[in-house]
Amino acid sequence: MELILRCQAGDPNAFALLFNKYKNLVFRTALLMLNDAGEAEDALQEVFLRVYRFLPTYQSDKGAFTTWLHKITVNHCLNQLRKRSLPFLPLDLIHEKKNSMKDSLVLEQIDQNEDIRRGLQKLSPKLRAVLVLSFYWGLTYAEIAQALDIPIGTVQSRMNQALKNLRCSLDENPSGKKRDLDVSCEREGNL
Repeated sequence: MELILRCQAGDPNAFALLFNKYKNLVFRTALLMLNDAGEAEDALQEVFLRVYRFLPTYQSDKGAFTTWLHKITVNHCLNQLRKRSLPFLPLDLIHEKKNSMKDSLVLEQIDQNEDIRRGLQKLSPKLRAVLVLSFYWGLTYAEIAQALDIPIGTVQSRMNQALKNLRCSLDENPSGKKRDLDVSCEREGNL
């Protein structure tokens, strides 16, 4: 909290420390949401420009700084996804861009389970945001609700739908045929 107060007082060194402390959180969230290293780097810059601009309005009594930062990051990514006219970047192209990344360690960690990453990218941006905030960052439903500015019931509903859709995606075999599941994937609709 002291670091944030120093930033709000206009200390440029404090803002540099704040950036260094939270840059990986923002970059990884953007990478998971956007599935593009270049766009994630752009998002990192845009998010911290917004943080710099709006940090004087941040109030710690209304929520944790990380929740506020997640809100800015996810909203930026959702706006970017809305602007896209192209489908998600294929996985083979991500590997080509891996060498250009400043933080390739993050991508390597995400690559550890390619099936989950692939399933995650099939989800709608709203469902993906809930899963990223919960499973990658450990936010509670209340924190996710605050970060996305939605009711907790909506978080729970999106989480259930996202998990069902992800399960269906993971249960597909290479031929594209679905295996038997407790819940029919056909009834769940599009991922």
